[in-house]
Amino acid sequence: MQSFARNALDKALAFVLGLFLLLAVIRGGNTALAMSLALGLSVCVAVAAGCLMYASRAVETRWSSSATIFNAALMLLMVGGAIGLFTVSAAQWLILPGRDAYSAVVSLLALPDFGVQYLALSTDPYATKRSLLALAPCLAIAASIPQLSRRALLQLLGAVAVFAVFEALLGLFQLGFRGASLLVFDYAGHSRASGTFVNKNHYATLLAMALPLLIFRAAGQFSFFTHRHDATAFSNMWWGTATAFVAAALVASLSRAGVLAGGIVSLSAIGLCAFQRRTFSKRALLAAAGILLLAVSLAAMTGLAELTKSATRGGVGEGLFGRAVMNQHTWSGIVAFFPLGAGLGSYAIAFQRFQTPNLLGFVEYAHNDYMQLLFELGALGVVVLVLLLLAAVLSGRTLWRSRIRGDRLSPALACYLGAFAFAIHAWFDFPSHIPAIATLATLFFAASMNLALVDVGRKRAVPTQITHHDP
Repeated sequence: MQSFARNALDKALAFVLGLFLLLAVIRGGNTALAMSLALGLSVCVAVAAGCLMYASRAVETRWSSSATIFNAALMLLMVGGAIGLFTVSAAQWLILPGRDAYSAVVSLLALPDFGVQYLALSTDPYATKRSLLALAPCLAIAASIPQLSRRALLQLLGAVAVFAVFEALLGLFQLGFRGASLLVFDYAGHSRASGTFVNKNHYATLLAMALPLLIFRAAGQFSFFTHRHDATAFSNMWWGTATAFVAAALVASLSRAGVLAGGIVSLSAIGLCAFQRRTFSKRALLAAAGILLLAVSLAAMTGLAELTKSATRGGVGEGLFGRAVMNQHTWSGIVAFFPLGAGLGSYAIAFQRFQTPNLLGFVEYAHNDYMQLLFELGALGVVVLVLLLLAAVLSGRTLWRSRIRGDRLSPALACYLGAFAFAIHAWFDFPSHIPAIATLATLFFAASMNLALVDVGRKRAVPTQITHHDP
């Protein structure tokens, strides 16, 4: 009976985690309604994970050291944001690092018409509250993934792969049926694929993260929805075709950084699969060549030419120059607010005083999530980044060892590559500030640390040749 309850709760937890994918349908989850739904799902995840932990109390749940460090980093991020909501007197607030420039505003707020005597440590407490609301689902996901069994987690990853294929097909349809509002979602770009996302770069991040998982599955390294260890050739071909469509949709997004991140992790995934298998049959080689030809053909028909123009006609140089100017101004803010930081989520408000005429327009995000974290949390942001890096190194070491031990590549390794695609794109964009992308990246990174998913089959033993000697 206890085993039945544990299995049922295991599947229920995986199902609720899968519902986070629906955030991508609601403008990337970046709306008040979507964030409220995500918070409700987080509560359901916490309850299901707690019940599963209680039902599995007789069975020791193994937590990897990297998973512990990853959860500690997210918890520290939550605590740092919450500290920004503490209030101090206006006089004390002005002596904090970087706050003296707002003395005129504070004096105005102290007038009888406003009567503000106390201020939150964060320069934008409303944005801090919103950031904490968006962070809560990530923390719930990271803490619950280690509780899942290998089978339930594979099924969850299968749902992620299917959703990525759906987004890819939708993006390609957007190009083929321009002007059809039902498919284009009105706010999406008509000249590039963007799926259900407002921003092409966030759409590209989703596809780039999913590609290693799809490549591993197409190579027959594991199965999502069956108990078979070795996938059939037909299912491999189906997933290979789906992978080609996802790759083409990534190119059709015209996101240079997204294509770069997806290309790096995809080539890594293909290389790992090829090295692990070493020998190939004619049928396997023909199948791989056909899938590659399909991907290239689809990309050529959708966005390869436009992407090439963007990369060769000064688009890359202009983009890098703009990012360099933004990074320079952001660094000025990091130095001014260090070590306290401006407050979690407060970049859009606090950055304006550091912006020069060299950078036009309203800058809401730093387009570099690492620098923005340092801008907002100061020294605490440094600690968070060090913990995340340490978790990534420890997880990578474990996965590399599992690759050597097993006769198949671990699904956790594909998740690790997917999280790496997110990490690359976060250097050029702001994917961690889009709830749907942030929750998916957390899922991938946490799944790469699930020890049940890391474990792979042992190397097949080579039979020892027995020599018979005549008496």
